[in-house]
Amino acid sequence: MAFAVLGDMSLHGLEPATGVEWVVQRDQFSGWDDGPASTVSIQQKARGDGGWTGKPNRKPMHPVLGGFVYAPNEDALDDARDRLKAACTLDLTTLTITRGSRARWTSVQREDEVLFKVLSPTKAAWSIQLVAPDSRKFGATLTDSTALPSTSGGLTIPYTIPYSINSTQVSGQVSLINPGNTPGPVRLRIDGPITGPVVTHVSSGLRLVFAASLTLGVGEFLTVDMESQLVLAQGQSGRANWVTSRGWSQFEPGVNTWAFTAVGYSPDALLTVSADPSWQ
Repeated sequence: MAFAVLGDMSLHGLEPATGVEWVVQRDQFSGWDDGPASTVSIQQKARGDGGWTGKPNRKPMHPVLGGFVYAPNEDALDDARDRLKAACTLDLTTLTITRGSRARWTSVQREDEVLFKVLSPTKAAWSIQLVAPDSRKFGATLTDSTALPSTSGGLTIPYTIPYSINSTQVSGQVSLINPGNTPGPVRLRIDGPITGPVVTHVSSGLRLVFAASLTLGVGEFLTVDMESQLVLAQGQSGRANWVTSRGWSQFEPGVNTWAFTAVGYSPDALLTVSADPSWQ
């Protein structure tokens, strides 16, 4: 697997289609492994030791990558330069770093010049400086679904028989594990038919409660981005006004469980939780 991929462009390895080989130099790779800086501001106590601080936040991350590129001919080297500039877009794009079997990604955009110094007709040194507004690094999205809690089947009888009739239980819960070291983003999808859905993050007690008058029919659904606090019907129309208790949960490190309930039961209602493992 490629060591570094920016958008669709691999920055480490041989491109079979062009014969161009990119190499990332370890001494020119920085900003990725460092912990993000803090916005903490300290004010000295007027009549005592120490100081007061506000709530700090993480600053952006500034990945820097550089190395060499080798091309079979001069035209291929020129094309490589053009593709590198195009990959370093001013819009957010994905930077993925793979080590061993672990791939982590973040969204970046160009921060400084794209440096490309031609050393010979078939060799050049290159360097790019990027900025990740969100300094977290993410793993592959985890997803699971549940229907509303229910029990069906089973039989209680007043005598002993040589067999049992078991019941079927639906817990109404989704459990996912964040192997990272910092809270990650969570997205929900609630499919109807359902009335007055409620989603509770069990460990924190945070409850996302929709109005009892909210009804989703067959084929209708809500999408919820917990981090941006965005609620959409059919993925398009805003429905945040239907939220009566705004318990926006995160994907905390370790085990996370979300419980799915509603004002009215429907066997076809479905909650799908998608969450991104996250590292500082």
